[in-house]
Amino acid sequence: MKIKLNYKRIVLCSATGFLTASAFPKLNLFFLVWISFIPMIFVLIKTGLKSSFFYSFFSGFVFNMLGLYWLVPILYFNTSSYIQSIVASCVLWIYLALYWGIWGLCLNLLISKNILKNIFYSNILLAFFASCVWILLEYLRTYLLTGFPWMLIGYSQFEFTEIIQIAEFTGVYGVSFLVVFCNLCLYFWISRKKENLKCNNLYLFTVLLLIIVLSIFGLTRANKFRASGNQEFTAVVVQPNVNQYEKWNLDYISSVLLNLKKYAFEISKIRADLVVWPETVFVGSINKDEYLYNNVKQITNIAGGFNIVGSFYTDEKNRHFNVVLAFENGNYIAMHKKNHLVVFGEFIPFKISNFFGFLSQMSDLTKGEDTEVFSNNKMSIGSTICSENFLPNISRRFALFGAKVFTNHTNDAWFFDTAAPYQHFMMNVFRAVENRKPVIVSANSGISGIIEASGVIVGKTLSSKEVLLIGKFFQNDFKTFYTKYGDLFVGLCAISLLGLALLRLGLIVSGEV
Repeated sequence: MKIKLNYKRIVLCSATGFLTASAFPKLNLFFLVWISFIPMIFVLIKTGLKSSFFYSFFSGFVFNMLGLYWLVPILYFNTSSYIQSIVASCVLWIYLALYWGIWGLCLNLLISKNILKNIFYSNILLAFFASCVWILLEYLRTYLLTGFPWMLIGYSQFEFTEIIQIAEFTGVYGVSFLVVFCNLCLYFWISRKKENLKCNNLYLFTVLLLIIVLSIFGLTRANKFRASGNQEFTAVVVQPNVNQYEKWNLDYISSVLLNLKKYAFEISKIRADLVVWPETVFVGSINKDEYLYNNVKQITNIAGGFNIVGSFYTDEKNRHFNVVLAFENGNYIAMHKKNHLVVFGEFIPFKISNFFGFLSQMSDLTKGEDTEVFSNNKMSIGSTICSENFLPNISRRFALFGAKVFTNHTNDAWFFDTAAPYQHFMMNVFRAVENRKPVIVSANSGISGIIEASGVIVGKTLSSKEVLLIGKFFQNDFKTFYTKYGDLFVGLCAISLLGLALLRLGLIVSGEV
């Protein structure tokens, strides 16, 4: 494939990648994403099919390279090789950029091939179908090849509380759809100003009307779910900031347990209803290591209340699981085994060798299948472990099985103080809104926090700090549209595109096109 490079177009596509990445943590310039696609769209509209794939792919590569820059230092720490770290990072950046390239190709196809010709043609309709394509690609990325939905466009709006309320019906994908649709409308408004001014302003009015109406709706909806529930509880979130690369040392484990016991004594003075501990904070197989198990019982008994702790579990077949366990006043209640494992972090796919020369300590884990809701007759809790909060359907299942509040237990010490812990934390905001359940997040080194069912963050810690976060939350048994019907919005996008394809095919067969 021969493509003649145009450096002006390269600059415009680079601008799209840079502006879109800037909308995410740590910069959090979330408003930029509402216009960030416009430079790239200018390029895609005026190029051929092959070039449109390349230029949109290039934008996606810049976006993912800037947003996921933290892969390089993390991999370097494990490999001590910049070459291996950069190569491995580039493989992921390229893979994620392919979705952008496919979208650019589809957008160009919709326009250059006059797909909408003789089918109620309008640029608004074109923007609608192009946005549907984007949503299907995001959904595919969420679940394909174990899934990596990191930095979906909608996630950038986690602080735009009013606009994200639509996630109660559409999931995060509805917010992504809105952002892409508005970018396309604004492109048509800018690019066609010299044509029919009255008609041209329709695009701007459409964008303004959507944002204003949805913001008013969102404000009303968010206020309804602020401090909404049948009873108020006190939660303590433990962020111990355990050194990720020393906690596996047997000599260090004793000092970790001693420090956790110190936290337990502090918590006992608070008389908390719920105590949330990070993922794998208790290192070792809890059912095989009697010393560890006795320490967990003692620590949770001292802390008092309902404790959810992270550790490992080994079953009778010698399979290892990443788990969270519920204890009340030192007594074991139940366990949840992690359903979604991190590829190359917790398991090696297809039994392939470890090409990049490093394995994490959790590389031989087995995937769990349960949806265990922890209950003590006062609270009903659905607990996700680390990457389980990536996948909306896992939290949704917990809500369907009776969870009235969510907890998320993670160990983001792998990421140091990069943007990654912030990017991970923001996904919890959408799990809260989608299911209208408060989410209490405990991260070993941060970011920990307490999120209302409205999506408002009422408490949040700094990264790489030892801290106890104390806050209030209300549990509720409300079932949202999203909880009941899942990703119906994505299905409607797929049906819309299928309908377009069938209608187009019918016109071709009838000879009208």
